[in-house]
Amino acid sequence: MAIASCFACLGRPLLLDSDQEPVAVKTRKALAIMGYLSRMSGMASPREALADLLWSGTDRHKAMQSLRQALRQLKSAEETAGIDVVRSAPGHIQLDPSAFASDLMAMNTLLERGQAADFRNAGELWRGEFLTGYDDIDSEFSEWLTVERERVRSELISAAFKHLNRISTEDGGVQAEAGARFVLKLDPAFEAAHRVLIRLYMKLGQRERAEQQFRSCEREMHLHLDAEPDDETRKLLSEVEVEATGEELFKRQEALGPIGGGLSNSDEVVRLPEISIVSSSLLKKGLSDAVHLREEIVSGLSSFRSFDLFESEYFGDENTPKPTLVEGHELGAYLLRFRHDERSGKIVVQFEDRTNGQIVFNEIVDLTLWEGIVPAASQIVGRIHGHATGRLRNPANTSAFARWCQAEALLWDFTPQSDEKAMRLLNELEQTNKTFSMIYAGKASIIMKQELHYPLNDRTSSEGMSSLLDMAERAIVLDPWQAVNQRVYGWSLILSNMPEEAKRAFQNAGRLSSSDPANLMSVAEGLALSGDVNEARETAERAFRLFSFVPRVFYEYLANIFFAAEDYENAIVQIERGTGSSLGCLTTRVAALVCSGREGEAITILESFNEKRNHFLLPNDNLNVQPEQWRQRINFFQDARVRANFDRGAQLVQRVLFNKPD
Repeated sequence: MAIASCFACLGRPLLLDSDQEPVAVKTRKALAIMGYLSRMSGMASPREALADLLWSGTDRHKAMQSLRQALRQLKSAEETAGIDVVRSAPGHIQLDPSAFASDLMAMNTLLERGQAADFRNAGELWRGEFLTGYDDIDSEFSEWLTVERERVRSELISAAFKHLNRISTEDGGVQAEAGARFVLKLDPAFEAAHRVLIRLYMKLGQRERAEQQFRSCEREMHLHLDAEPDDETRKLLSEVEVEATGEELFKRQEALGPIGGGLSNSDEVVRLPEISIVSSSLLKKGLSDAVHLREEIVSGLSSFRSFDLFESEYFGDENTPKPTLVEGHELGAYLLRFRHDERSGKIVVQFEDRTNGQIVFNEIVDLTLWEGIVPAASQIVGRIHGHATGRLRNPANTSAFARWCQAEALLWDFTPQSDEKAMRLLNELEQTNKTFSMIYAGKASIIMKQELHYPLNDRTSSEGMSSLLDMAERAIVLDPWQAVNQRVYGWSLILSNMPEEAKRAFQNAGRLSSSDPANLMSVAEGLALSGDVNEARETAERAFRLFSFVPRVFYEYLANIFFAAEDYENAIVQIERGTGSSLGCLTTRVAALVCSGREGEAITILESFNEKRNHFLLPNDNLNVQPEQWRQRINFFQDARVRANFDRGAQLVQRVLFNKPD
């Protein structure tokens, strides 16, 4: 495959003909489709996901029309270039892996070999951030792109460091120097790469170059991270004899992006973002709604257990704190102001960043426009939580809670690759913060997903289902008041055939964080699988009233709730609105079709899925050898009749995808 035949993923994307001449495509969004698909599992994505990502400001019907137009533009450009890369199906868009190539793929091939010339050639291919210039085509795409750029960088650095665990001077240090220089081209402040060079120059007896490299490390880390090198880095200059291996130096940092100085919470005290709360004129007679809104917001923030909350009246004069900036707080320090506007009767909620004085948002709440106080409060809580935790997802943030935020974001990706990175983060956290309960909830989540939803040979964790309940129980023992711990505990109980205990855990999670719609949707699905369909539907309805935007994965949760209620037509409708990215989702869809008498349609869907995903499914010996065990594990439903109906679909999935007779 020649790179010239297809698409360049780093820098500006291009379609090229066989003579390496660029072929014009009318819109950037058409090329952005290829960039997005190139990073997806199987290079495939549902049409709806692409439409929502690139045309988020329009309704679904118009977005799908725009997607079709963009695909026509790509097809026209492909015909001009004499290539055929994009495969279009009724439900999915996919890149042909046999016809697609990119400079990012070429870089990974070079880094796999890892010789000095390979590192230099890979450096020449790096022409800037992934999809440079595509940040402004849509707000949703921009958010995805921000995260994906960090992943691209992390993957490349990880691939480079596989060859840098041992520093060899047999070639004069040429390979190690080229590898470290490549990493520093991607991230000039990556301390571990500076260490490689310092250690190399010391081994070669080039102390002056080692000192120059240390000064460069200081300069870059101060410029990009506002941080200083670790003492460990400084000590490299004073070592009399440098060992041949640098495994301990790089093992912890291998694929986590720039790290400024390790975890600061070695005493196992997990610091959290700080929010100081100010209330003005809310205690006057007749302002009960304003007070209620304030209490709902504070309660919602408290339920996340992700903030240190303070009443600012303790720190200011006349109930108002002085507008003082707080410096050097990686986790964030914020001011949440409540004020009643007497003239309009509305409530003003202002959220400020105390580290720079920025007003993050200023919400003027007119309760007449809301269906009650709780939805209004939930929206504000979601904005605060999203901003405070979102900024911590940058790998440059190294505190324990920031690392958890980074791992949590990866967990919501629902891909094996993201879970592998999340597990590395959680393992590192466990080394320094063994009493941080959410570490074990996160690990339990990964174990469940890889055992039940990812039909792949490679495993993120070797512990498997046998340790799942122990892991979930440990999270509960450490912190029973954390909603995510209760949810994960509920799922582990489901898998351990203890539905009544699971139901109580889900109910506890719902009570602990009743203003978080994501929590409520997970609780609703868990209740449905435990057998309490009525409470599940009521909880899901509450969750949907609180969402400002419903992530598509929650339609899959809703589909399972309808399936538990034996409402198969609604289950089919909802599952088709979901992402359709997991084997569990596919099985729910097939089971609902079978139970509604549409088995032929189910077989057609399975055959289509098999054609696109066979490189995931067929090589897996575990599922082929033990499909019966897979069917039992994937069936969460505890009601006997619902469980039997779901198994009808699972049997069909087994027969078509795993080629096993019933």
